[in-house]
Amino acid sequence: MGVITRHSILMAMELSTNWKGGVMNQFLADVESVRKTVLEEIDREPNVAGRKHVKTIFVLNQALALNMVCVLRHMRHFVTADRFDTRNVAQEFLEHTVRESEHSDLIVAHIRELGGEPTYERNTEPGHGHFECDSLAEFEAIIREDLVAEQVAATAYAEMIWWLADVDPASSRMLDQIRALEEEHAEVMLKFVAVTTN
Repeated sequence: MGVITRHSILMAMELSTNWKGGVMNQFLADVESVRKTVLEEIDREPNVAGRKHVKTIFVLNQALALNMVCVLRHMRHFVTADRFDTRNVAQEFLEHTVRESEHSDLIVAHIRELGGEPTYERNTEPGHGHFECDSLAEFEAIIREDLVAEQVAATAYAEMIWWLADVDPASSRMLDQIRALEEEHAEVMLKFVAVTTN
């Protein structure tokens, strides 16, 4: 298992202030917001030489934002699964959190290689609803709902990958690896649902 770097820890700490107050119910809105922002930027202007570089950095920063939203979600999956003593699935959630955090650092490094500055902005308005679970069945219901956000995240990555393929193939390949991990995490979530159902 890898080690979460200082940058990833700082990002997670910034996001952790929103854990209480219903961050889980806000995930789908966050993911859809990132996807919308990326699509609007991609469609805004033609890919003229000067703009391609700027747009590439912008898209990578949106990928960073999306990645950090997923890091927080996966971390909450681990914490809650461990609380209900579903140890095997909780361990897989933890491993995915670590790997996702490592991907954040890859994106940051690549943005800097391109001469850009990593940025992360998230609406600080409190989320709606609560993630506190009183039962395993309630957590299972949340996992089922959150699978929708996982699907949207994978789609958002696919759209970034498609646009970057002709502009920056290295960035495209990097995001494709991240998208694959997102799909793996969805499989772990399905596994959790299967474990709790049986």
